Order: sequence, then structure tokens, then C-alpha cells
Amino acid sequence: MSESITLAFDGKRFDAWHRVSVRESVDELCSSVQLESAATAGSGGNLGLTANTVVSVLVGDSPLATTRIDMLRRKVTATQHSISVEARSIARELVDCQYSVTLSGLTLGEIAKRLCTIFKVPLEVQAKTQLVPEFSMQCELPANALLNAARAANLLLYPLPSGGLVLTEPTKDAAVATLLYGRDIVSYDVVDEHRLRFSEYVVKSFDYVSDRALKGSAKDDALTFFRPMHIVADRHGHDLQGCDSRALLERNRRQARANRIELVVRGWGHAADLWRVNTQVRVVIPLEGIDEVLFIGERTLSFDAQGGRETRMQVMPRAAFVGEPKTRKKRSSGVGASDALRSSGGRR
Repeated sequence: MSESITLAFDGKRFDAWHRVSVRESVDELCSSVQLESAATAGSGGNLGLTANTVVSVLVGDSPLATTRIDMLRRKVTATQHSISVEARSIARELVDCQYSVTLSGLTLGEIAKRLCTIFKVPLEVQAKTQLVPEFSMQCELPANALLNAARAANLLLYPLPSGGLVLTEPTKDAAVATLLYGRDIVSYDVVDEHRLRFSEYVVKSFDYVSDRALKGSAKDDALTFFRPMHIVADRHGHDLQGCDSRALLERNRRQARANRIELVVRGWGHAADLWRVNTQVRVVIPLEGIDEVLFIGERTLSFDAQGGRETRMQVMPRAAFVGEPKTRKKRSSGVGASDALRSSGGRR
């Protein structure tokens, strides 16, 4: 696989980058791209890029993202002339813009298509979605409304290499590869980000048909002090089960994010493809007593002239994305503190 990241636009191609980062997450609508080069080219040193330019980001012949430029920075000193590029996929307008719209009698998939069509963002709906009686945004970020709606439905909404989005279920496919510490895994971080967790999650909504308030809740029993998270559900969360499911999913996702594993592996892909979010890998780390299939929730491909190609990925149980309670696997007595750490969070 080629080590070069190429920007392709207006019939031109540039691949002379000495530092690269391409990131995507199942919890965000945009891929983000950062590139730096020690040599500039093109009109006026800015590569010929404008605010309107749509740029394809490729690795070899494989598409990574379709973007617009967020920022160009040229730095000039007596000995150096460099350029850096920051870009996000074309769904960024759903993230940055505030918009108002009211829609009635459509499914979640149809609502997402309507919003994406307004901003000319391609959308693939790969899951059956329920009817949403009323959907309304007033001077709000479309991304927040779409992500909240997808999360309440136990679905994922994330960027595709085309620059568009896919609305789909968390994958049920088998692991695409096995990653073994010392062979494939260069390093790993065991992360306990306690600030992401709350003692209780309360989701409030209102049933406009029966004219009654609704509430669902879930607790994180590992937190013994009062730290609440209250959430106003979107109008599609119109029954008690919907509120309870949203509360459980919010808790489980936050547990998984708060107690996660971040892996650094050599290269950018496995035998069949680049590493992608919404795929699963078997992770084997004997020092931690880990041998299980985990879900890739976030992935960053990086390159620099000294270190070569690496991929950093956040992995966690698939159950965190489908509202299922975490399960605890029995470990040998020799695992000790590492096992206690995992059982307190979302990796088991």
C-alpha cells in the first residue's frame, strides 16, 4: 500500500506531505484531515485551493475522505517555506451551521435525507427507521439533532469516504483481523476518563398525543456520589421505552468511552482494506488478560517522515452502541488490578 496521501482537485494532485493525520469517529459527522508540507506549489503558494474547492483525499487508489478546506496556513522564514492544510468532509455544514426546519410524518431516515439534501450531503440509509410524528429544529445545529435522533434509535451516523454519511446499525460482522501486542500493536493506552461518566441519566420527553410528560432513567452504580445528567429527548422519543432506552444507551456509551483502550498499530490497514470505524477486531494483550473482539469507534491514520505509517484506534465493546448492558468476563486470579480496572468500566 502506498505511503502517500494525495489531495486531488481540479485535475491536480499533490502528495508531497511530510506529516499527515486523517481521523474519523462513529460519534462525529465529519472526517478531519491535517497535512503539512515543507514545499509549496501552485498559485500563490496556496496550492490553488479556495473556500469552494472540493478535495478528494486518497491513499493510493483508496478514498479516505471528500472535503472542503477549513484553514490554509503558510509559514515563511529565512530558511523555510511551508504549508499546512486543515480540512473536514463536506458534512461539516451540518456541524457548523444553525438552521430551522419542521417536518411531520416522516421516518428518521427520511428526515435525515431531507436535511442532508438541503446541504447537498449524500446519505446512505442502511437500516430500517421508525416513524417520527413531529421533528422540529429552531436555530439549531443539524448535526446535534441528527446524532441525537440516531443515538435514540440505536443507530450510527458517521462519515463515508465520499464525504457523505451513512445511517446504519453497529456492525455484526466478524473481526476483520487479529491484533496482538508485540506483533501488531506497537503500544496501547488504558484510559480511565472519569469525567465522561455520571451517577444517573434522566431522559425527559413529552407525548403530544396523550398530553403527558415522560421520563426514563439509568444509573451508573460504580459512582457513589451525586453527579446527574438530565437530557431533553427529541420528539421521536415519545414513549417511556424510548426514554429508558436512550438513558441506557447514554450510560453504556459513556462507560465505554470513559474506560477504553487506545491502540497504536503499524501501517494503515489489514489484508483486505484500510482500518475503518464500525468494524471489529480481535485484540490480544496478554499483559492485561485481554483476548476479545472489540469495536473500532474512532480511528486516526497518521504519517510523518521519521515514524512512517501508524494507526491509532479506540476500541470498545459493540454492546455500548446498541443499548445492551455491559457483561463481565471471568478472568484468572493472576490478572489482578488490570481486571478490576476493566470491570469498573465499559470494556467488559
